[in-house]
Amino acid sequence: MEIVIGLLLSSLSLYCDFTDAECLVISPARLVVKYGDPASSNCSSDTPVQMGWEATQGGMGLTDKEVKSLNWSVDSVTDWNIKPTCFTEGGQCKKQLDITVYKLPDSVSISYRTYPDPMVEKHHYQLQCLVQNIAPIERLRVTFYKVNTTGEQTELDTQQKSKDNIKTPENGAYTLDFTPSRDDDRAQLWCSAMLDLGPEGPQPPPVMESDRLNITVLYKPLITMSPGCFSMRITEGDTLSLNCSANGNPAPSYGWLLPQSAPAPNTTEERSVVTITNIAKSHSGEYTCIARNPPGNSTCTVNVEVTVDYLPIIAGLAAAAVVILLVVSCFIYSSYYKHTRMGHYQLKDRLPRRHKNKQVVHHNGMDQSFM
Repeated sequence: MEIVIGLLLSSLSLYCDFTDAECLVISPARLVVKYGDPASSNCSSDTPVQMGWEATQGGMGLTDKEVKSLNWSVDSVTDWNIKPTCFTEGGQCKKQLDITVYKLPDSVSISYRTYPDPMVEKHHYQLQCLVQNIAPIERLRVTFYKVNTTGEQTELDTQQKSKDNIKTPENGAYTLDFTPSRDDDRAQLWCSAMLDLGPEGPQPPPVMESDRLNITVLYKPLITMSPGCFSMRITEGDTLSLNCSANGNPAPSYGWLLPQSAPAPNTTEERSVVTITNIAKSHSGEYTCIARNPPGNSTCTVNVEVTVDYLPIIAGLAAAAVVILLVVSCFIYSSYYKHTRMGHYQLKDRLPRRHKNKQVVHHNGMDQSFM
């Protein structure tokens, strides 16, 4: 019994060695072929055997003689599901060629699934990238892109179908949820389809892009106020000028809410600038700019405080006091001078004094003096 078992094991070992020696090698083991292009692969064995190729295109039966290699080739691959298989006599060994037949898309396009008229900031939209007549679709990667007005490019999303082993050409529809912002106005959207077939496929992987979709985004005004949306002080008698500019699409219109005591202002044609000359303290209060367009409104309020500059008044009063003081001083001085000087004068003090020994004699109507 032991002898019989030994003989069986020995025979099995010899059979395995024989079949291993006969095992076939296909080179290249994998082919990526464009639909309609030629293809070829070689089947070889370590020992001469009868071999053949089983295929819907380029198939051949067993060779009459034992050979160490047999080539399979076809001038134009037109079968999407082709599976060339090399085999030996009796089917003791089989090897299937891994072959992928591909086709580039006829077209790639991007569009709105529901056409907006036009886009509005913060609203939700859905874009669709349609890839027509592509194979195999499971190896397709679709990417959505956006480029803004400065040329900055952003990758929005990349999608790939699940592996469903469909080898024939298919149409692929890929969708993107898109919520635009004001920065997206006048941007461009597009999608690209890349067929990535691995290292055996064309390098770099072929890419086809859609046309670019120009988008318009409406957005409500964003106010930039000069001097700003805050409190400010201005001196009575000066000119108040408030500039309310806003960025919006479409261009906004402007209006103002002023304190009740404020006079009718001078405004620009767009009413974005309000000017009040010779402002008074009673004009203090809140000045509110309102910018409007169809997407919405924005407001900006400036609290204006009108102050009185007392320095010129104080300076005027001080100057007047100095003038009055000078007038009073001059009057007092003048009065004092007359009293102290003019009030004690006598006529005799003003006549010339005569000598004590001088005598006056009237002679012939003439006065004569004698010593």
